[in-house]
Amino acid sequence: MEQKPDAAISMRSSDMSRVAGEECLQQAGQDDGELSVEERERRRARNEMICAMDDALADIRQRSYEGKLTRSSRWKKMAFQPKGMDARAFEEQMLLYIEQHDHADDAPAIGKLTAPRPLKVQLGDRQITDEEELPDLDVSDIVLIYGKKGIYLYSKALMSHSYAHALYQTAEDSDIATFVDVVRSESRVYPRPVSADIFMNVPYLWPVSKTLDVYEQVKSSGAFADICMTRTSRGEAYFYSNLYLSDAQGKALAEWYGVERGMNP
Repeated sequence: MEQKPDAAISMRSSDMSRVAGEECLQQAGQDDGELSVEERERRRARNEMICAMDDALADIRQRSYEGKLTRSSRWKKMAFQPKGMDARAFEEQMLLYIEQHDHADDAPAIGKLTAPRPLKVQLGDRQITDEEELPDLDVSDIVLIYGKKGIYLYSKALMSHSYAHALYQTAEDSDIATFVDVVRSESRVYPRPVSADIFMNVPYLWPVSKTLDVYEQVKSSGAFADICMTRTSRGEAYFYSNLYLSDAQGKALAEWYGVERGMNP
């Protein structure tokens, strides 16, 4: 499966978001009176947390660009938490922050998405004092996936929904769930059937024999009646979901992708 985003990828924010971010930074810390010791300490602690979360978000986006999901447990290994904060507490607060702010839903992207610039980049060489208060972070591109083995995150602007879910299912070590998810997604989104050969690619690396075996497990389970297989005139196996493609469509499209398209470049 190709690791292509559902929308055009760009690491640059629009001029409007850049100006808005700069205005936020210019306004940060403006106060009519002298701050109390308690308020100064609150702002210092919050700024440290914002900077730590900014580093964690930059890591998520970089890994998404590289075709990798990020588990929240990674933050402990990377020691993103502010000095003196427990790594587990940072993980919980980071996840809560994303959940409570406008973030991306786990669905194919519609339209052009842009990954926000890191706050550190916006600040440049500017030094923030304890009297200033940094603006909230933009997490509008961040997706959360809750699995049995962990919590996974990726940037919707830098990784496609389909590829993210392929990585997720692989990380969860569920061959049947991986297979069903890919077949249904391809049938619903594009729509097209899936060749057995596609599972030979990253991140699956399954031989055709394993793909056929997983399909037999899917059928014998009785839980995925919509998953079907057809073969081209060359005998190549293709899979589709009849929730989104009729049997006639599945067979015709398989013949097109497996045989006819190669004859009509």
